[in-house]
Amino acid sequence: MTTFNETTDTARAPHPAVVGWNVLATAKNHEQGHLARRLKQFGDFRWAPHVGILIGRVEDHRAFFEELRSREENEPGFLFPLARVVPLDRTFPFEVDTLAGILKTEVLAYGDRIRNSSFYVRIERRGHKHEIHGQPIEQELDAALVEDLLRRGRAPRIDFKDPDVIVAVEIVGDECGIGCVTKSLRERYPFVKVP
Repeated sequence: MTTFNETTDTARAPHPAVVGWNVLATAKNHEQGHLARRLKQFGDFRWAPHVGILIGRVEDHRAFFEELRSREENEPGFLFPLARVVPLDRTFPFEVDTLAGILKTEVLAYGDRIRNSSFYVRIERRGHKHEIHGQPIEQELDAALVEDLLRRGRAPRIDFKDPDVIVAVEIVGDECGIGCVTKSLRERYPFVKVP
């Protein structure tokens, strides 16, 4: 596994894991060191064992996003190294053969947030290249959510262009994070992005 040193961009051993990480940040190309230095001002951030990926723990997502937005307003270019950031509600270790079942349970818990809204589930995988195939799992999870909500008298719809809710699944090695990214969150904080 290769990670990058914050100042020299040379390979080194990964940092110890952030316990209970609840944020994943992606650096723009060649901006890893700059991003790490900036985000560490706001929480406990460490490099994941994948190029350009930081995982971190912040006390409050909204407060963290407000601080980032404020810094960018006061120091234009402060967020230049940041490609995107994703808030996560929960993270957990997993084994490949049980991941799809765990994700179904986790995703169905977002039904109360989706209700009659438009949504989609997006999986971003880092690691397990030939073992986890995101698109078929996404389709299964989308269908399971629609079926569950219809059974409960709701009228959800899948929308990949501009959904009200994105259920984001971030896989980093043998750990998985899941979170809910709303349209209002994306509009207020343009750096909160899910592909």
